[in-house]
Amino acid sequence: MSVNWRGALEQLRAARPPGAERGAGPQPGSLRWLEAELGRRGGNPAALRNIVYRDTGTPADKALLAGLLRELAAGMELALDLHVPDVAAPLPDELELLGRAKKRVYKGFLAALRAGRAPRVVVAGRAGAGKTVLLDHLSRALERGGVPVTRLNLSGEVGDGLALPPVAGRSFAALAERQRAAVAAVAPARGAWLVRVAGELRFAGDPPRGPGGAATTPGAWAAALWAAAPPGVALLLALEDPRGWPAELAPVTGLRPPTQAEAQAYLMEKLGLPRAAAGALARETGRNLDRLTLLAGAEATGPDPAPDLAGLTDPDVCRLAAAFAMLDGAWPGDAGARPHPEAALDAALGVPLARLPLHARVQARPVPGRPGEWQVAPALRALRPRLAPAALDAARERLSAPGTQVPGAYRVGALVTGGDWAGLRRWLLAAPDDAQFLPPWWPAVRAAAPSHGREPLARLVVAHYAGRGEYGHPQARDALFFLLASEEGGVRAWARVKLAESRLDAGDPETAAAQLAEPEVRLALSAQAPADPWTLAAQADALLVQGALARWRGDLAAATRAVHDPRTAQSGARALLWRGLIAKDAGRWAEALADLRAVPDHSPLLSARARYQEGDLRLRLGQPAAARALLLEVAGRLDRAGAPPEEQARSLARAATALRRLGDPAGALRLLERALALVPGTSPGPGTDGVVRARLLSEGVPVLLALNRPGDALAQVAGALDLLRASGARRAEAAYRVRRTVYRAALAYLTRGLGRRYQHPLLGAGLGAGLDAALEARRDHPDLAHARALLEGLLREGSGASDREQVLTFDLHLALALAEPDSEAALAHAGRALAMTDHPYAGAQAHAARAEARLRAGRPEAVLADVNRAHALLRRVGADLGDLTAAHPDPGLHAQLLTLEACALAGDPAETGTAQTLAWLRAELAAPELAPFRDGVWREVGAALERAGQESVPSSPDWPLRPGDVLAVLEARRGPAVGVASDAELEPDSVADPVPGAF
Repeated sequence: MSVNWRGALEQLRAARPPGAERGAGPQPGSLRWLEAELGRRGGNPAALRNIVYRDTGTPADKALLAGLLRELAAGMELALDLHVPDVAAPLPDELELLGRAKKRVYKGFLAALRAGRAPRVVVAGRAGAGKTVLLDHLSRALERGGVPVTRLNLSGEVGDGLALPPVAGRSFAALAERQRAAVAAVAPARGAWLVRVAGELRFAGDPPRGPGGAATTPGAWAAALWAAAPPGVALLLALEDPRGWPAELAPVTGLRPPTQAEAQAYLMEKLGLPRAAAGALARETGRNLDRLTLLAGAEATGPDPAPDLAGLTDPDVCRLAAAFAMLDGAWPGDAGARPHPEAALDAALGVPLARLPLHARVQARPVPGRPGEWQVAPALRALRPRLAPAALDAARERLSAPGTQVPGAYRVGALVTGGDWAGLRRWLLAAPDDAQFLPPWWPAVRAAAPSHGREPLARLVVAHYAGRGEYGHPQARDALFFLLASEEGGVRAWARVKLAESRLDAGDPETAAAQLAEPEVRLALSAQAPADPWTLAAQADALLVQGALARWRGDLAAATRAVHDPRTAQSGARALLWRGLIAKDAGRWAEALADLRAVPDHSPLLSARARYQEGDLRLRLGQPAAARALLLEVAGRLDRAGAPPEEQARSLARAATALRRLGDPAGALRLLERALALVPGTSPGPGTDGVVRARLLSEGVPVLLALNRPGDALAQVAGALDLLRASGARRAEAAYRVRRTVYRAALAYLTRGLGRRYQHPLLGAGLGAGLDAALEARRDHPDLAHARALLEGLLREGSGASDREQVLTFDLHLALALAEPDSEAALAHAGRALAMTDHPYAGAQAHAARAEARLRAGRPEAVLADVNRAHALLRRVGADLGDLTAAHPDPGLHAQLLTLEACALAGDPAETGTAQTLAWLRAELAAPELAPFRDGVWREVGAALERAGQESVPSSPDWPLRPGDVLAVLEARRGPAVGVASDAELEPDSVADPVPGAF
């Protein structure tokens, strides 16, 4: 009998008082309010409209809705005309809506158990008729009632699931007895036994056999289950094919798939779909109840919509479950579900996810905010313990197949978990960069791999951590000492070389040299071809370490000979990187660039490091724009290649220096903050290594000075020095970083003493636009004196012969030229810097420094000669790298040269000469890259006009402003500055580190 739901709602609406106040949310009695209330009370909100308009829904949802409407009517003192049958114990939706036979079996089985009987029921139906759904719901109902439940799913090969006893003889009868004994062994002693028997059944490859030993059908064989059930145990036997079932044992209740109408009504009820959409989905699922349940459970909303898949055997769903199980298992120690890229999921499935049927496809959930990544549905994870080993093996084989396009971590994990050690070695030889995914598996490799296969894999583990500079990692040390205990001399020699590398990386060259002097290494280096692969690798790596040691000592000729030894070819891209590093230190710029660019992209980590060195080289040689682009790209490449965060931080810090030189110190500071976030703070103390963070803090000092924050800069100096002096590692590196940081402390005092920020144009003591008259007269300042004391102290300490110490010495002379109020002393320091120049950009810097000192000495003609020479050298920037013209050479230095030239010309007393100079300068400053420096140029030129006795600017308005301020205001009115460059540090920083990870 149909219920008039719409009529009841109309009654409620009509009874509502006409002036009823409307709130902000859904009104009581509205469809939206009823949906929300239905969900809050445990019903299905999506079913509401189907109930109201079509009277389609479960009795439970109808009863809840009727109760809601009656409550509303009672509040209005309304007698509601609504007759809905009461529901005492609602059936599950899948049974209520989908077939009388299933309802009858469900109710009868539970009723018999409640009455104290042990029912025995046999049902049969094709795949999708609802056998699994019926067993699932019975199992839940019985467990809620405290009845012990034993499930047995016999499908396909059951030899792994059943403990088949040994065969007593070779006869067919003995095989049949073994099958029956296996079944009897799993029969429960009490409670309920729910058994599903599929149409395809094999016992360790043997077909089902009857009592006489003859092969028989699964339906006939199921009689053994009937006999195995002990008295008092309830049994529900679900057959896919009942042929051969002995009729005298029990009648068979046939289960049929849902009709199209039933399937459509089910989806309308569960998902709240309109009739047409529900009909289309029902046709797509083939009226298969298992698939309908999966689809509805995946798409439904509510507190716990996930279906129970424990007894499911749908091949597509099991294939997806096995794929996700293998993807999760490809991560060592990861027992939880995690997102996986679509490429990996498709590989594990063997087909694109989009080609799976809808009911299976919806069990993979897209990860919000992460396009192209998928996560397993919770219900599908519960299926894993019941997956056939063959399904898992198939997914593993698909993941590890050589032709499959799959991320390397998954392939390595699949090969390790599958114990395919030979396949693993073959793959890692073919794709060496995938070795980065092996180290977490080292404990499993050491425990399970055959003895002859462990050493090559241990070598890959050590090489991975060595490449990251993580020699002290526990797994790296374990693998290394495993190799040192080898019986093979070549293996021990290679491991000994890695020990030498580790000591060199830690800043202990003496111990590194001692390791290379060990007998195994000396024997390996003296070996003649042909030699075994371990000895050849030991030779190549030992020569690279020898080159690094020579580089450390400043003997670049010996370093070059070592890394160019033909035997280093065994090291491939690593040898190219080291050749580029040493050529860079030796000033062979074009050769360095050629070697660095030759590092192939198919070695992502090494190629990223090579691009980093190229970016640093371009920064050093006066191409900050090109350097910035390279270094920012490198930071992303290092991240994708799995480099340590310290390396990414270094790249960001160098990009910040490039950005500062281009005139954007605020942007540079943002990059430095990103870099520091990658290297968390280290509290100084015994045994700590804060060298990397100290380096970042130190490199940030010029950025803060460019922002006119000398106090913050000095605080950062103090923090860096605390970390460096407390560090117990890399002593030589820390000592150099202390010297570089003290130099930057001197820059802080220099800029504060000069009274302006650290950005071009930057004129020295006694000429600055920022000095007041008293300071001008005294020509010195306590901060300048302290800066000189620090700089001269660093010079007295002496520097080594290494390239980076020579660069630091060059920087010290340039800074002293600015800090000296005595122009002759300043000229001497500029001359010493000029004598050290080894490339056009350094020459341009030194000539600019000498021009500035000559300006203070009152020699305008000499100023112009140095400026012209510096301009010529600046135009040659890039020539040493093979570039015909430099793309955007250092705009800050260009602005400095324009300022010096204009200041030298400002001494012309004629107003027409001054006007011509200003017009020329205005045209020169029109270049967009000079925009960040224009204001400073105009202020310095205005100060020069004042020093020349001109109290105003030609044709200027009648303003009470100094000439520099007049020029700045006038030029600002001409239009906004165009383009962004970066604030220029006058001196290039050196990055000739021991190059962590270069090995």
